[in-house]
Amino acid sequence: MEKAIEGYKFDRLRNRLPLVVAVILLSYPLSFIIDKKYIMWILGGGMTLTECLADFGLTLLSSFLLVEISVFYCKKLLRYVPFSRKPYRSLFVYAVLLLALNNLTAVAFSWLTGLIYEDGASFFHQMMYTISSIVTFISYVYTNARYMEFVIDSENQKKKLEINLLKEKEHTAQMQLEVMKAQIDPHFMFNNFSILSELIVEDRALAERFLENLSSVYRYVIQNLKRDTVPISEELVFLRSYIYLIGMRYEDAIRIDVDERLEHINGQVPPVSFQLLVENAIKHNQLSVRQPLHIRIFQEGNYIVVENDLRPVSSELSSTGIGQRNIAERYFLLCKEKPIIEKSEHTYTVKLPIIPNDYEHPDYRR
Repeated sequence: MEKAIEGYKFDRLRNRLPLVVAVILLSYPLSFIIDKKYIMWILGGGMTLTECLADFGLTLLSSFLLVEISVFYCKKLLRYVPFSRKPYRSLFVYAVLLLALNNLTAVAFSWLTGLIYEDGASFFHQMMYTISSIVTFISYVYTNARYMEFVIDSENQKKKLEINLLKEKEHTAQMQLEVMKAQIDPHFMFNNFSILSELIVEDRALAERFLENLSSVYRYVIQNLKRDTVPISEELVFLRSYIYLIGMRYEDAIRIDVDERLEHINGQVPPVSFQLLVENAIKHNQLSVRQPLHIRIFQEGNYIVVENDLRPVSSELSSTGIGQRNIAERYFLLCKEKPIIEKSEHTYTVKLPIIPNDYEHPDYRR
């Protein structure tokens, strides 16, 4: 609250002039009620017209000055009286201090009016105290109302900024997600066209079959480009088509075992995530017919595990981690989770969290 008070600024002077009018309209009737003798004195000719105008002018000036001084007191008290811990007690202390300061100011004003007017000096003293009490009440209500208006307006502005920030974050996250999904396509196609180019030279019949499977695989990629997640069963169908393409090239140098029980799992994963992990395992590990690369895909708790033998190629071709970082960032944007990566002496394991079908997150969009 104190931080909000630091940014609080009272409105312009012209907006406080109605307070002066209200003080005058209240002060005269109250003063006449308190001191009835003064009414009889005025009605009996105790004051000339000039003196009445001078009295009104002095009252107007005093009211204006007392209002401005009281508003100044309010501003200082709002800044230095702590409201955060016990606001009700603070408001009471604030009101008592304001009344005391205004009464001290009224004492000074009454002393000055006593020097100017000898006759009716007691009435002016009473008038100053009356005005001081009225000013205290009006300025207290006014400044607190203005402050509450300021706080409410600040909260509304803060909420608008938070909403705009959330929208901007959501838009940025979605753009990042689209960019990361788009990164898969060129990488995936580049590798498979390299395979296709080799098969065209070696065996045209196999090349045609490879191209047919490649088109079905790429059709899956295109169809799911706008989707953030896909059912695990659909991803497995795509993976098996991809495994066929891999088998055409590497034959017995790679062995990929997919647990059949994965077909019955209800859940979602980012599209092409299985394929990307399998592709990374093939790219960054040694493989041969004598020592084939073994890749295993199975369920472990709430994760789909992609595990492969760890036989890294030479350091010159070591992994940059772009593919796995891509998947990790996609998971974080979708459900605020990240895959678990484990590395031992002989195996490399990536565990992908299973996103439930009914999962709902403030930033999650399927």
